[in-house]
Amino acid sequence: MNVALLGLGNVGRAVFDILSKKEADIFKNYEVNVKYVLVRNVENKGIDKSLLTTNFEDILLDESIDVVIEMMGALVSYDYMKRALLASKHVITANKEVIANHYVELQEIAMKNKVKLLFEASVGGGIPIVHTMLNSAPFNHITKIEGILNGTTNFILTSMHKEKISFEEALKLAQIKGFAEADPTADLEGLDMVRKIAILSMIAYNSQIDLNNIYHYGISNVDKEIVEVIDLLDYKLKFIASSSLGESGIDITVEPVALRKSDLLANVDYEYNLIRYHGEGCATQMMYGKGAGPTTANSIVFDLGLVLSDYRQKFMPALSLESNGNVNVKARYIMKINDDFDMSIVEKSLGKMVISKEITGDKLNEISSTISFYARIID
Repeated sequence: MNVALLGLGNVGRAVFDILSKKEADIFKNYEVNVKYVLVRNVENKGIDKSLLTTNFEDILLDESIDVVIEMMGALVSYDYMKRALLASKHVITANKEVIANHYVELQEIAMKNKVKLLFEASVGGGIPIVHTMLNSAPFNHITKIEGILNGTTNFILTSMHKEKISFEEALKLAQIKGFAEADPTADLEGLDMVRKIAILSMIAYNSQIDLNNIYHYGISNVDKEIVEVIDLLDYKLKFIASSSLGESGIDITVEPVALRKSDLLANVDYEYNLIRYHGEGCATQMMYGKGAGPTTANSIVFDLGLVLSDYRQKFMPALSLESNGNVNVKARYIMKINDDFDMSIVEKSLGKMVISKEITGDKLNEISSTISFYARIID
């Protein structure tokens, strides 16, 4: 089997090393050759230059290429993946944005051309959550998913709690360690987790998910005072993605949450992720591990093993359930308020920090302009 890699960043390099060394057990029975590596330029890559190309057409037009592994995370990725599938090449990707937005279209092409579209690495890094849920969902009527799905923001919030440092210091530390991008907006504003919870919800509820209807509220405004107050109240601040299946559709949010310190999710620290889901047949299940970095390569190689073993994935969301965002969520909130805040909904005042009475998502959205930061309380 001949493979082409698109991208040679941290994940791409790790995948290349695994495939080159052929140490994984799967390679004892199958011959896998990396024939191309698509890069922006061919200089100083530290690998055989004969493998490098800057032209995707070299890969597309080579009929001997069986699998295209996309690890670029660029705008052009959707086009490359679509064209590879149309050329009857299997596609493996870590690209959560493309899968969240274009899965149905790309899977239809894959099925028509009798090839596979696999995306284990798009959620949870090295945690094998995608195929676990693909295998579990049809038999268990999953009704709820929640978890820490972003290593960057979890590293930042953990550092603020444990090291007693500012948001800016924690973000800089995350960037130094390679967990945060130079522009971390997609992580901090929750866009990364919006895509991930959309993918998991699509699988769990057998439904297409409209990303525009997923409510998200970021952590850019968190500060030391907020973390200190939450800590004193015996909570920990976490950035959580969640979805639940209700009578009117799917309630689906990405937002800061104050969790009791005894909650297992509250004790998931630094770059680690934890995903838990509940189904009528399987009760509550959890998966834990590193959610970012080179461990993502393991999920890509796992998908490659599925291609080699002739795994038959034909999942296609059959429903179009309504995505309700946070409008049906009813909860208490820890808030940092502005001067014009409506104090009639306050249960307890801590100066600029308050604890609200139980309110709905509609009410929260109505008063959002008078709040500088909030976290939903989960007891």
